[in-house]
Amino acid sequence: MAGSEWPGGWDPFHEFQREMGRLFQSFDPFQAFRHARAFPPMNLYTTGEEFLLSAQLPGMNPDEVELTVTSETLTLRGERRRPEGVKDDSYRRQERFMGRWSRTIGLPDRVDEARVTAQFADGVLTVRLPRAEGTRPRHIALTTPGVQPARPDPDDGGDRP
Repeated sequence: MAGSEWPGGWDPFHEFQREMGRLFQSFDPFQAFRHARAFPPMNLYTTGEEFLLSAQLPGMNPDEVELTVTSETLTLRGERRRPEGVKDDSYRRQERFMGRWSRTIGLPDRVDEARVTAQFADGVLTVRLPRAEGTRPRHIALTTPGVQPARPDPDDGGDRP
């Protein structure tokens, strides 16, 4: 049946190699350490006049989180404690990070530290980081040497025929 071939051609050896890689990866005792992500996961984006950071901190309370900011960096620190009464040797699988953590991120631009606000609700920390006054984009009018910029005529009513 013509036309039913794979776009790049099917390679059984490539398929075998991929499946063997998956098999060996499942036996890798250090896989969890290779794929460990820094806690907590965060998003940082701009809303024009400010940066907005959101960090997921499930199971933590606001008094367990420390937030510091300079004009160019933001640091979050905290400690996620193990549940009381659960011993280390009783865990059969542990995917959530426990213990002290710290994350420092460089901000894309300077911020006004005096106007930074933070809110913690439902395990999500939201930090508003207003840009410093001197770092906001400013519109610059272009001029041509020797040519005066056109000014509106105050006597002109704007209704010229």
